Amino acid sequence: MKYLETLGNLFYCNIADFDAEEWVEALGRRIVLSNGMPYSIAQHKDNPSDCSDRTEYFDWHSDGLYHPHPPKYVLLHCLDAGSGAVVTELASSQIILGHLISEKTLYTLGKLRSCYIGHNGAYHHPILTIKGMLMASRGFVEPLPGLSLDEQPSIRDINLALTELYARLDHNVLSYDWKVGDTLIFNQYHYMHRRNSAVIDKDRKLIRMWFN
Repeated sequence: MKYLETLGNLFYCNIADFDAEEWVEALGRRIVLSNGMPYSIAQHKDNPSDCSDRTEYFDWHSDGLYHPHPPKYVLLHCLDAGSGAVVTELASSQIILGHLISEKTLYTLGKLRSCYIGHNGAYHHPILTIKGMLMASRGFVEPLPGLSLDEQPSIRDINLALTELYARLDHNVLSYDWKVGDTLIFNQYHYMHRRNSAVIDKDRKLIRMWFN
């Protein structure tokens, strides 16, 4: 499949003849299941337990955090843009961590993990790894286990680090307005994403697929 051959950290184009089953077959064992399925349909449901199935604002986050090893790639394909008012936004965590935040913030983030609450459990992941960054939107942040008393970041340090991180994410946004056929694939260890919307749009429908 030619799209996979050119895939880097971010890929965006219109694929009018997108066939989800063809992608699943081509990706094979690289697929990471979403709710037990090779892909899911993201469409608004009045279910507050899963923010992926809603269309109002959902802050910066990583997908698949209920997996021990969250997927590397997220694929979103637009089946119906609805009103067009629900925007997907990305920010390059690779650039932000590499150039835009202070050394003190980077040092503090390296001592933290975020805990995602959902899917009938609580799931912990270090914010920073050799792959990049992961972050839960719904949950909490805490120091990594096993740190000595001297290594523990203070509450003020944690607050300052997260404040700077979110400010940099908010000011370095790539926005994607959906049209039917639009396909966005990104390495979620290098890009954080969020859904920016002030409305509920029950007609908006996306295919969501995860893979490594």
